Amino acid sequence: MKNLLINKIILILFLTTTVYSQTIKGTITDSLGVVPFATVVIKDKNELIKQFTTSDEKGFYRLQLKKERDTLFLEVSTLIHEPRTVDLSKLKIVNNELMIDFFLKERITNLKEVIIKKAPPILQKKDTLEYNPNSFIDGSEKVVEDLLKKLPGIKVEDNGTIKYKGKEIKKMLLDGDDLFDANYTIGSKNINVDMIEKVQGIENYEENSLLKGIKDSDDVVLNLVLKKGKTDFSGNSTLGYGIEDRYYGTLSGVLVNKKIKAFGLSSFNNVGQNNTPYDFSSEIISLENIKNQNLLSKSLINQGNFNSLLDNNFHRLNNNFYTSLNTLNKVFKKSSFKVNLGFYQDELSRLNKSNSIIFLQNEIIEINETNSLNKRPKLFDANVHFSNKEKDNFHWEYISKINQSELIFNDISSNNNLIQNNNVTTNQFNTSHNINSTLKISEKKAIVTSLHFTKNKLPQSLKTNPPTAIDDLGLLLAANQQSEFQKQFLSINNSYFVSSKKLKYAIHTSYFDLRNSLFSNLLNQNNQSIGNEFRNENIYNIKNLNINPILVYNEKKYSFRIGLNAIYNDLDFNDASEKIKKEAYFIVPKVTAIYKLDTHSSLNYNYSFNQILPEEDRLFSGIIQTSYRDFISNEIRLEYLKTHSHSLSFNHHDFFNLTQFNVAITHDNRPNNYFQETIINQNITVSNQFFAKISNKDYGITVSSEKYIHSLRTTFQLNSSFNLSFDNNILNESDLREIKNKNFTANFTARRGINKKLVIENKTFYLNSNFKVEDEQLNNNFQMLTNQTKILFKSKKFINSNLVGNFISPNLKSNDNYFFLDYEINFTPKNKNLTYSLIGKNLTNNKTFTTVSASDFSTNKGSHNLIERYVMFKITFGF
Repeated sequence: MKNLLINKIILILFLTTTVYSQTIKGTITDSLGVVPFATVVIKDKNELIKQFTTSDEKGFYRLQLKKERDTLFLEVSTLIHEPRTVDLSKLKIVNNELMIDFFLKERITNLKEVIIKKAPPILQKKDTLEYNPNSFIDGSEKVVEDLLKKLPGIKVEDNGTIKYKGKEIKKMLLDGDDLFDANYTIGSKNINVDMIEKVQGIENYEENSLLKGIKDSDDVVLNLVLKKGKTDFSGNSTLGYGIEDRYYGTLSGVLVNKKIKAFGLSSFNNVGQNNTPYDFSSEIISLENIKNQNLLSKSLINQGNFNSLLDNNFHRLNNNFYTSLNTLNKVFKKSSFKVNLGFYQDELSRLNKSNSIIFLQNEIIEINETNSLNKRPKLFDANVHFSNKEKDNFHWEYISKINQSELIFNDISSNNNLIQNNNVTTNQFNTSHNINSTLKISEKKAIVTSLHFTKNKLPQSLKTNPPTAIDDLGLLLAANQQSEFQKQFLSINNSYFVSSKKLKYAIHTSYFDLRNSLFSNLLNQNNQSIGNEFRNENIYNIKNLNINPILVYNEKKYSFRIGLNAIYNDLDFNDASEKIKKEAYFIVPKVTAIYKLDTHSSLNYNYSFNQILPEEDRLFSGIIQTSYRDFISNEIRLEYLKTHSHSLSFNHHDFFNLTQFNVAITHDNRPNNYFQETIINQNITVSNQFFAKISNKDYGITVSSEKYIHSLRTTFQLNSSFNLSFDNNILNESDLREIKNKNFTANFTARRGINKKLVIENKTFYLNSNFKVEDEQLNNNFQMLTNQTKILFKSKKFINSNLVGNFISPNLKSNDNYFFLDYEINFTPKNKNLTYSLIGKNLTNNKTFTTVSASDFSTNKGSHNLIERYVMFKITFGF
């Protein structure tokens, strides 16, 4: 009986302990993020406080219940938020734990007198710089990209890449969420600027929440904060039609609520507008492809020259359709499922004419070419991203991407009066899969593991009719070039992070297996192989193991980052003529030092030594035809390309006084490199890349500044660069030629507002390029100048108009100058979501554009046709 009584007492004590040892925990947030130091209390039904605590710096709180919860209430409050209360008896316990997250609303207080002050143009919040768009817009902005171009410290490149304080942004977030991934130009080129409340530039951004405070990050992102009232569902639709059968249309919408965030877009036009992340009309690479450039198969066959010094809306003769859907769903409490879908098709046309004068040692060759180009690309891509963050110390994600494209290109060419019909077909398929996981061991330690697999192939064919004669007698004829690159990549990566107050340490280990293969064959008019010297069948395999420790030390005035990457490579190359196998061990150092002169200014120094293997497009020896007159080949050498890189920069950013100044000096020294040996005659050009241990050096200096002078009510911007580079090549069996190239550019902008009704902006661009061949005493110089003047006039509250004039002198040594005139007037009725626009483009009706360029061995005069003058009427409807 005594033992039975003791057992009952132990059981009662155990049950009592179980009941009263329940844990309540959660996170407190508001519209701006986490809420630190909020008061958390437990009260009984008589409002008596039984327990209390406060949230920590990350908004997290924890309480251990000391009393039965049936009659208890949990209340959270701060001085600036409305209090929130929950009845604990109505909540379900799981494993003796209650997870209760709170979202607090701002406290509304009635005041006797309210003084409204104008929001400052820029506000600093720790690592976040917040722009008030109303302080920078003039009414001509239509999409987010137009706004970003006017914000100090932000620069938009030609391919849509956005830089913040000189660094390329990693993401563009929408209300804090990454909706677009690498293709953020979908948002920047298409989201209506009227939806944006604020733009935030965030430094030291860490995407992985478990690594905040542990991992050292120098990434920068932009966050677009949407206006209140625009966050349920809103959108924009524009339809336009003009003379000469010109049309333009877009339909876009944004949906944001607690569960879903989405952006959808459909656009079509034939006025040169490109609202997509893709560019098939130039050599500009999309952001997605830049990010994965080393994992994609190479394109060898040329697909036409559609480049121009002019903006797309002057010369890009297109027939474009694009649709995109981007959604992010909160499927569980802390998990999300993201889908990005895109479909693109276009038809591009161009008429090019060129006259090239080739300067050789013993002769001068003149080449006249005319090309009637037509390109029809079609592309589909799909991205799926699932992120699981249900556990406080363990997160994982899965990312899958598929991209498939088809391109049909036709060129009716005249090569010194030989007319040929050239047809290129390119099919590309890429797939990529990533699995990433993060384990947070403690507040100062974490482990990240990732698995990455990609596979892609790129078959191409070029058919030429009549065939191109390769030899002088016309016995070897090139009629059908077949080429296919395939690439497969598998990597396993592990990273261990440790942090302390001033030190952060990481060690990265990775293993990857990269397999490349190339098959190519050049056939004659009878579909027979011309010969083994025009055929390739090779496999190139790299197995890599590396260990990369990184140490970061931060002080108030200075910081250092030191990395040593120990690398082991196992190389295997096989083709019909030879087999090469190599192993190598080496160390690659990288050093960064930053000294903060004051809160606005810093000095930065970077040094790195790289040893890079030649890529697969330099590892084939069989000759490949790339166009109706161009052929390429290589000398195969599995040698590491070495580069010593130095940079020293001074940066001053004082955004509150709207002042910034940056100057950077760079130097690259390459002890060895690949060089070009070129043979040119009237009919064909053959280029062979060869490896040599010849030193090349590059020097560069860039200066950028921006200043608002209040007395003049004017903002001034200057971006300039000077580059000096040394290179070598061989031309038509000459000796090795030493070439010095000097390149100077300057871009000056002045923008002034007058009486809030008139804004005048002027942009001037100057380019001076000079090539000099030392031994041949050949000096080739090229200069150009452009000037754009934009006048925005707001005659009434609901009417605004802008006039844009572009003066272009493509060659200052000649009188071939151009002037383009565009005009637009917009009318928005009072209390209406409609805007009516009348647009006139190329009103001076320029029909062709001629430029002159120079190289180390030639001068070229080229021209192309333009989109001729048109007038268009547009209606824009917001909903």
